Amino acid sequence: MRMPRDGRASYTACRTRRRVAKCTWLGLLAAALLPAARIHAQAVTPRPSGSGAAPSVRNDVQAGIVVRPDTVTVGDPFTILVRVRVPVAALVRWPALDDTSAKIALRAPMQRRDGPSDVSGREEIAEFEVAAWDTGRVTTKWPPVAVIVGGDTVNVSLAEAGVVVRSVLSADTTEHVPRPAKPVFEQEVPWWQRWWLAALVLAALAALAYLLWSRRRPVALSASGPRLGPYEHAMHAFDRLDRLALSDAGEHGRASVLAIDILRGYLSARMPMTSRAQTSAELLASVGDDTRIPLTRLIQLLVRTDAVKFARRRVTHDEARAMTSEARVLVESVEEVERVRRAHAEAMTRAQSARVKETGSRPDRREPSGVA
Repeated sequence: MRMPRDGRASYTACRTRRRVAKCTWLGLLAAALLPAARIHAQAVTPRPSGSGAAPSVRNDVQAGIVVRPDTVTVGDPFTILVRVRVPVAALVRWPALDDTSAKIALRAPMQRRDGPSDVSGREEIAEFEVAAWDTGRVTTKWPPVAVIVGGDTVNVSLAEAGVVVRSVLSADTTEHVPRPAKPVFEQEVPWWQRWWLAALVLAALAALAYLLWSRRRPVALSASGPRLGPYEHAMHAFDRLDRLALSDAGEHGRASVLAIDILRGYLSARMPMTSRAQTSAELLASVGDDTRIPLTRLIQLLVRTDAVKFARRRVTHDEARAMTSEARVLVESVEEVERVRRAHAEAMTRAQSARVKETGSRPDRREPSGVA
């Protein structure tokens, strides 16, 4: 019995619709199972915690580990990718990896990101950049990932992730000759650090030579010319004071004080009992018994000069010239008496020497009694 033409067409259309529906359901099922297939590169079996977890909870937690690449050399970086699929309300706690002495150690902090999610669950993906420091088959010794679902905790082990590590050495190292050690880098020292001590010594010697030269120079200059006596030196100083013309410049007090200083220098050179450092009273006490000095005139001059030096007494141009002239006259008078005394002493010495020659007796070395 043959089926009518219209019934055959309806039957064919019905079978076609059924095949399309079946293919659609198969496609949807494959799309739903594809993420689970992707994350099972290395299957990891979730393990319940010590208190135990319900089988339904363990079935809802899925995990997978991918190692890229699977073979490396010692020290080369590689990546461990961990993907977990958990219920939407679950909490995932990733371990803290801080052991730098492990055979597989982190090179950078963990990078975590969220994967696809739907009503049935969600995904979390963690990427670890690591390096292996041993040869052969090396596996991680990391703590597990804790997945908390309600009151249950499921631990996802990370100790099964491994990689094959090749050695960087050749198979036969017996004939390997290492390179010779490179020389130690010489420290570059600036030239001023090498010669600073010599420069310091030279500077000290130069300073010492200049000091000695500056001290010996006045002696050499004085030795080159004729040696002046106390009187000649005083007259030379008075002439220099006159050439300065301090009184004409308005410095009357300074001119008179310098004249008295020249007089004091002459007296200290001519009479050993006097000194420039003595005060006026001490100077007068030292020369009070000396008949060569006109004591009254010296006292008057010292009193007027002390008033200018210590009391700031103002003097006129004529007074300053008179005090300078008086100081010069005192020096000349003392020197005149000194010349007479020396001439008398020389005459007495010659007379005594003549008597010695006539009588043949020993000369008397004592000072003649008639000389002051």
